[in-house]
Amino acid sequence: MGKGLASTLAVAGAPAQPAPPAPDTTQTLPPAVLRALHDQSQWLGSWWTVAALGVLAAVLVAVAAVRWRRGHRSWPSAVGATVVLALVAVASLNAYAGYVPSLAAAQVLLAGHGIGSLGRQATGTARTGSLEAVHVPVPAELRMPDATTWVYTPPGYDPSTTRYPVVYLIHGEPGTSSDWVAGGDAAHTMDVLIDAGLVPPMILASPEVNGATSNDTECLDSTRGGPQVETYLLDVLVPWVDAHLATIPDPEHRVIGGMSAGAYCAVDQGLRHQDVFSAILAIMPYVNPGDGGRDMLSTREELAAHDVAGYLPYIALPRPVPVFVDVPGDDLHSEEAAQAETLVRLLAARGEPLEYRVEPHQHHTWTMARTALPYALVFAAEHLG
Repeated sequence: MGKGLASTLAVAGAPAQPAPPAPDTTQTLPPAVLRALHDQSQWLGSWWTVAALGVLAAVLVAVAAVRWRRGHRSWPSAVGATVVLALVAVASLNAYAGYVPSLAAAQVLLAGHGIGSLGRQATGTARTGSLEAVHVPVPAELRMPDATTWVYTPPGYDPSTTRYPVVYLIHGEPGTSSDWVAGGDAAHTMDVLIDAGLVPPMILASPEVNGATSNDTECLDSTRGGPQVETYLLDVLVPWVDAHLATIPDPEHRVIGGMSAGAYCAVDQGLRHQDVFSAILAIMPYVNPGDGGRDMLSTREELAAHDVAGYLPYIALPRPVPVFVDVPGDDLHSEEAAQAETLVRLLAARGEPLEYRVEPHQHHTWTMARTALPYALVFAAEHLG
């Protein structure tokens, strides 16, 4: 997920940059909301699950050893122990990365591959919204795969009487459109925030930004004959959402956000297309297109046009652009954290509305993205319209 292209902090002729504002590290959401955000079973992503599997593996190893010493068949226990140890490795990775935290997340991932259904997540209830995997037609000339876009509509969604803001959430790399509704727990998070009155009812849309020939697209239009991702987002996806859902079809009610490479996408698209999006949610962001940009673009000039650290001091900002930035507390000495601080410093120098958070004890994982998302959505709600 790292970026190979170093950020440019000192641009020739750029104004002197002040120190970045101090990040907020406190849990500012009400305790009842924090409890509700974790009220669904997340045992799939729990270290307790890892521990339980580890104990089971130890028991099976002990049984196999005893049976072998007594001259009995030990291979069934040995095979069982091997299988369970493999599950321990998978569960440990999942507990760290947080990609499949719950059965609901597993259900989304399976449904995205045509296995099973979403059950109650597809229809919602009086207090929960509905989740749907939709097909947005992609013109062949854009060289984008025929992928699923996930759409969340809030509780009580009524297209005949109400129009809703839209938050576009972009996955990282490697990643897919289901990431935000599985690892990011976005639908459940929105349900909790709406129920608590912290955000108004909003639509979420999570597209896939992988290309047919490249996954690390950075949401760019390739000049090397590759995918045209920016064109897809602006000219296909947003118009489709406005045409098929009860949206408020203006930039003041559109927000773009993402994590990691998706956060870079959100920042670059949001700053350069203020006529489409109003606020930006950047969780673990970068400020340049990195190696993916080199694969997508042909010249230094093209790369410079997408180097946020290079153009942010000068880009026209005819209206305020609210930006939310959040980084993991255990990675504060990483290049990622340095790039996020660069972004914060440059935004502060421009006087843009800004919230800067650090989440203690977090790493560059979906657990971090899931932790940051409710704060990001509350920030977005505060700056709608």
